[in-house]
Amino acid sequence: MASRVAVVGCGSYDDGEVSSAVSKALSLLGGMPAFVGEGDRVLLKVNLLSAAAPEKAITTHPSVVKAVVGEVQRAGGLPVIGDSPGGPFNRRLLERAYVKSGLADVAAETGAELNYNTDSMQVSCPTGRLMKRLDLIKAVGEADVVITLPKLKTHVLTQFTGATKILFGVVPGLTKTAYHAKLGDVSRFSDMLLDILEHVKPALSIMDGVVGMEGDGPGYQGTPRELGLVLAGGDGVALDVVATSIIGMNPLDVPILRRAVERGMTSGRLPDIDVLGERVEDVRVIFKRPSYAGGLRDRLMSTRLFRLMLLRSIVPSPVSNSRCVRCGVCAENCPVGAITITDRARMDLGKCIRCYCCHELCPHRAIDLRRGLLGGILFR
Repeated sequence: MASRVAVVGCGSYDDGEVSSAVSKALSLLGGMPAFVGEGDRVLLKVNLLSAAAPEKAITTHPSVVKAVVGEVQRAGGLPVIGDSPGGPFNRRLLERAYVKSGLADVAAETGAELNYNTDSMQVSCPTGRLMKRLDLIKAVGEADVVITLPKLKTHVLTQFTGATKILFGVVPGLTKTAYHAKLGDVSRFSDMLLDILEHVKPALSIMDGVVGMEGDGPGYQGTPRELGLVLAGGDGVALDVVATSIIGMNPLDVPILRRAVERGMTSGRLPDIDVLGERVEDVRVIFKRPSYAGGLRDRLMSTRLFRLMLLRSIVPSPVSNSRCVRCGVCAENCPVGAITITDRARMDLGKCIRCYCCHELCPHRAIDLRRGLLGGILFR
């Protein structure tokens, strides 16, 4: 049976309009009771990359989270809002992110629980293609059902972040930096994400595409872009195929989706998916792609010899700019310890693995990505 993905128009973040759009999307899929039972503890895994205000389009918008909380409660479930943002996984930083993103207000208004359990667990993953053991936040193990609430965004490393990439947030805190260090190329990184997806098995994904992000996302360097959609489906890979098609990307140019095709998880073809509601061709909005990502670059980077020989001259390197305030966020989150703070953040490009965590997490837009001469010629 073809995977089903619902696409529903939603012109603003007005609570009523979002609630109506989410309800319609779910009705096309059989309603929330098809995914959540009476008494189920439901982890709503949001995109909480950093402590960012909703209008920055970095995090899942609170109105979308609020609408899903209501649907879960009406189905008899017990919603728990949670994520492991970038940086250390501790209560202080979680509180700051929940407040800044508007999710603390959602919890106060609806009675939903905010996850403050910062414990982690290591689980066996015998069917994983790459990862035979996974480090996950304890909230995943405590949930009867996992529902992901991704934000539709472009991404400088993986080109796109949606219903598949969002699961990197179930890896606790700074363990994510260790995964980046261990999995140096985007193909292996994609395999890790797909292993997590197949282990966690989210029952449902509901994507915030009312205002997405284009360009050099997924953080402060990206640009908010109105799209006016809510998308939903039980198959996160299929949902990402539809979402990338809507914003003008070839799904096979997205490393995670290309690897999913190679693993037999999807054909990567839009006609093989049962799209319900709006037609893709009627709602397509071409997003600006990341400046530093591309199918050719990703294929080259998956070749070890190429990576070793031409890393510095081909692939963009992170460099701090005059906006640097020496806050240290980049150094704290560098998986290989390649950043020191002096008069500003200084990168040791010999150690740097080009994971772009510093660029992604810098709250001051103080990290630029710069190509060498050869890279500029090949990827302009």
